[in-house]
Amino acid sequence: MKIPGSSFLHDRNPQLHSSEEVESVAEYLRAGGEHIPNEPADKISAHLGFLANRDYANDGILTGDQASIDRQIKAHVIKAEDVPEGYFELQQRIAREQGHGDIEVTPDMRSQLTEAIQSDQRAGLGKWVEYLGGDDGGYPDWFKSYSWTSVTKIGTYDKEKNEFQKRSKGTTAPYPELNREALAYVYDVLNKSRVEGQQVDGGANNDKLQELLKNGNFGKLYAHAILEVTPDSPELRNEIEGSWTTFNQTDDPRTSRRLSGSLQGHGTGWCTAGESTATHQLHGGDFHVYYTRDEEGKDTVPRVAIRMEQGKVAEVRGVNAAQELEPVMADITGERLKDLPGGEEYIRKAEDMKRLTALDDLMTKNPDAVLSKDDLLFLYEFNRTIEGFGYDRDPRIDEIKAKRGERDLPEIIRMLPEVLADQTASSYQAYSEVAQATVAEVMDKPAFARLLETKLAEWQGNGTMDYVVRDFVENGNKPNLLATPNVIADWQTLRDFAVHFGEQQPYETLVNDGLYQHYSAEELSGELQQGGAVRLSIMPSGYTKQLGRKPVAEQLNTFKKMQVESPSLKLRVPSVLDAVTYWQTLRARGDKLSGNGTADKTWIRHFNLEPKRRGGLSGVPGSGVRDDGEPRLDYSDADRGGVARVSVG
Repeated sequence: MKIPGSSFLHDRNPQLHSSEEVESVAEYLRAGGEHIPNEPADKISAHLGFLANRDYANDGILTGDQASIDRQIKAHVIKAEDVPEGYFELQQRIAREQGHGDIEVTPDMRSQLTEAIQSDQRAGLGKWVEYLGGDDGGYPDWFKSYSWTSVTKIGTYDKEKNEFQKRSKGTTAPYPELNREALAYVYDVLNKSRVEGQQVDGGANNDKLQELLKNGNFGKLYAHAILEVTPDSPELRNEIEGSWTTFNQTDDPRTSRRLSGSLQGHGTGWCTAGESTATHQLHGGDFHVYYTRDEEGKDTVPRVAIRMEQGKVAEVRGVNAAQELEPVMADITGERLKDLPGGEEYIRKAEDMKRLTALDDLMTKNPDAVLSKDDLLFLYEFNRTIEGFGYDRDPRIDEIKAKRGERDLPEIIRMLPEVLADQTASSYQAYSEVAQATVAEVMDKPAFARLLETKLAEWQGNGTMDYVVRDFVENGNKPNLLATPNVIADWQTLRDFAVHFGEQQPYETLVNDGLYQHYSAEELSGELQQGGAVRLSIMPSGYTKQLGRKPVAEQLNTFKKMQVESPSLKLRVPSVLDAVTYWQTLRARGDKLSGNGTADKTWIRHFNLEPKRRGGLSGVPGSGVRDDGEPRLDYSDADRGGVARVSVG
């Protein structure tokens, strides 16, 4: 008996009936006494019946036999030796663009990445088999065979081109997501048009549909169906009413299936639609999805995904091309991120990494490219530190600056007064807070602005700006405008301020009373300047290279030589009062004063003070904030080598 749809399969593949597989089945059945006409459709019908017979081939796609299904899925999952080297290089590039630096893909990592690819491909094909062979669809064998054979030959869906990519033996992408509604659409139009001979109306896209039906290409029909059945119209995409669902961190596979299942069939492009990936991600943290309303008013359409890892936001994805966030979802997503640990930090980091990637690409193409003022401010981190997703500083920052050489030097010299002037507000805020704590006169803002204007002109003329720019370009020391109250503050006052500062830090301030109480208020506050309520200086963000990592006595000798050689620079060792003012200045500029690089940025060795002996050791005060956020008024061994910095101005 001829199976409906066999003629369509012949039209779709005219060589199918004469293939060795179909011919051998026909000969086998004929030898058993069955009458198999030589017409192409009859032979194809006989072949399908043979595959669907549990006593013969018992093809699992048609019969549901699990052993057969497992064999067929395995045959279409990428082999480890076929994973292209380019895939691993891509993972390295992604890691680099997220600030992790140049990672090494170890054999274990290769194995894990390969297994993840294979697992997602197995899971993807499993969804198709489960649905095609189940009762929900109720599809005839010809359509099951047609769908399965076609799905194993196509790759991921390109939203911009509205088409599926072709699959090769080295394709690492998951198999197409199962969209039940889209598959039902394909069956309905094909069955009516090519099997039953009915006229199908494709509405506004009728001409395109008729062309697709004539060709019978599953991938193109399925891509067309996704657009037809997925809420992708401007009206529905502008729909923002919905709700957030949180899938809590767990190793329970039921939650993984619930998460991945809620994403499949919507063409999100999110890897979380793969069950194994969802399992892995839920193992690392919670997963938040924002669903908007479907045509029935239910919140089932995924629009935003926020993945957590180690208690912080690790990834944010939308459903636009390249998984970018839709503009209409920006506010909803931003509000959610504000309530999640690391949310605002993630937004800033993502913007930094995107911008740094663009600069890295530009420098690769043209190292001599002219950079805008905003690009220079960003690259050289004048206003704030570039933050990435890695544990260490993104190596591309220094690599790009190395490529630039001294190209940017003239523009940086020109920009420096402006950069320092831009720090006026935060410097004044910090100054006024410290001045109030030391019960000192507070200069008003207009007077402060006039003093700074005069000082900037002085620094421009006496070589201070040139020194600062050279230190910045050669050593990476960013200039920080420091406005220290021009007062003498005793130890108790400085101690109280430091302790109060620590109340807003991750850890309270550690204070070495036994050392600091041996120094006078004049020594801890620094030399007063004649006239005025404030002394202005420029504090470098890192150590002074000329001082090296030496004992205190050697650093002091080097420092005195520097003062003699460049008296106009007014070099000085920052005092403890300068130090706590510096902390407050960085906080006023939005610095959290915690995380990698904090200690390097804040540690000051007060090597100009007389070392004191305690417990057989000779030491001087050392102040700073550790990377974990703990402020310290501590001790620095005077006889051992250590880093130090000097301020200028």
